[in-house]
Amino acid sequence: MLKPLIAVVMLLAGTSAFAADTPLTAAQYAQKLGVGMDVDWARTDRGIREFDPLIVRDFYDAGIRHVRIRVADNMTEARLIHLRKLVEACEQYGVIPVIAYQADSFKADPDAKNEAQLVAWWSTVANFFGTGHPMLGFDVIYEPADKLNRDLPALNRAYENVVRTLHDVDAQRMIFIAPRMRAAPEDLSSLKLPPHSQNYLLAEWHIFPWGPLKNNGKYPWTSGTAAEKAAIRARINTAVRWQQKSGHASWVGGWAVGESIKNAPTESQMAFARFMACELNKVKIPYAINTDTQFYDGEEGAWRPGPEPLLKMMIAPECDKPDARPGHHEVKSPVHGEKNASPAAASTTELKAPPASSASQG
Repeated sequence: MLKPLIAVVMLLAGTSAFAADTPLTAAQYAQKLGVGMDVDWARTDRGIREFDPLIVRDFYDAGIRHVRIRVADNMTEARLIHLRKLVEACEQYGVIPVIAYQADSFKADPDAKNEAQLVAWWSTVANFFGTGHPMLGFDVIYEPADKLNRDLPALNRAYENVVRTLHDVDAQRMIFIAPRMRAAPEDLSSLKLPPHSQNYLLAEWHIFPWGPLKNNGKYPWTSGTAAEKAAIRARINTAVRWQQKSGHASWVGGWAVGESIKNAPTESQMAFARFMACELNKVKIPYAINTDTQFYDGEEGAWRPGPEPLLKMMIAPECDKPDARPGHHEVKSPVHGEKNASPAAASTTELKAPPASSASQG
């Protein structure tokens, strides 16, 4: 138990010392994100009920360095208090929290009324946290889609208003904005970015949020052919070129290998996981794994044994060195505390927060 605590103290001390010298930039923040996971700790009834701060310790010991806390419903005082518990637990165990709002009403109908609701929601959250919790990030709209796919001006206008509102409260708050078409990298270039916003504004995008699903009768990944790998690299490189051109950092908000992976992974899933993780590591883009319930049993307070090899592959893959012959892998160092970590016990006290939406988007 002492080793993880020492690591957290050192992390927090380093962060404080850094902040005292110079403000954290978005590029530096992105690199601190590392590998994370999408979580339902504030979105579903079960996620709220089963949350225990010790779960965050288990995540840290497994190598998870940030969590994307998805929220679906309107904000209430009870939900704000619950969010604060989550953020404080993350800070205690050295995990970066990112709050992500589904904004379903605005996606379904991006009119002035729903835009005002979106701005008000974020204003409430921003004022609640104020200028505290400097590592806390805000992901403005989770997967812009539906009518937003056909109304780019409405999306960019909403981002402009929300970003201005958030930075009026805390000028150094890290904010993520995502392109339409469910955060497609090909649409990053359509985002209208405020001038000189590189230091506190990042982009969120993703591919394969639920794995390589069949589209028009074909799977984008079967055995990992050269053509399949090239197609995936092209999408990742689209984001890399956007970063280089815009000067903004980005983050993959969630990817997976399949819709249901609670059992032992297949050989194809393991191969896909290794390829995706290695490609993103190669271009130094942080990413979150989708989703916590696939890998962690909140009721038992322990990692699910079936997908454990897959989780380890997605967090710390063995990648080919750029100058090595094919098949010669570079093994990532094991995560500090991983072998000696003990699982969290299931919480015996239910949190008194109102039920969250049970929607299950990717």
